[in-house]
Amino acid sequence: MEMKRRIIALIIGSTLAALISGCASSNYETVPNASASSAQSLAMGTIVATRHVQIDGTSTNLGLYGGGIMGGAVGRTVGSGDGTILASAGGAVAGAIVGKKVEKALTKKLAQEMTIELDDGRTIVVVQEVRDPQFNSGDRVSVLEGRSGYARVRHEDYTASAY
Repeated sequence: MEMKRRIIALIIGSTLAALISGCASSNYETVPNASASSAQSLAMGTIVATRHVQIDGTSTNLGLYGGGIMGGAVGRTVGSGDGTILASAGGAVAGAIVGKKVEKALTKKLAQEMTIELDDGRTIVVVQEVRDPQFNSGDRVSVLEGRSGYARVRHEDYTASAY
């Protein structure tokens, strides 16, 4: 029985390690698929207000199935006979519920909501994931706007050095 628990703990630990290492960040800026290979207009402006917000996490079938499998495996180690079957089923249901909630919590992102007064007189609000250096009121920025309504904000000095 003790060996079963160790194997299950090893499987759970390995799965979590694989998921966490897959979320490691790189030195490159990540941009959404929508902005790849599409024309974007560039507008210059000044940030007039910022505030920190949180982008809601996502809940997919990965959390549901992963939690259900792990919960079922843990439940299987409890009891004997029909009790093992019931514990396994109960563990699978509980694991699926918890798995979805854990996935949603792990995929939340800290973001900045920026109110930007563009040089053409328009005022826009953009929410994007927090990156260093963060944006502050008074910062000059460039805003890349796609046709689909997607926008990305960069510090002006970043844009100037890129051209």
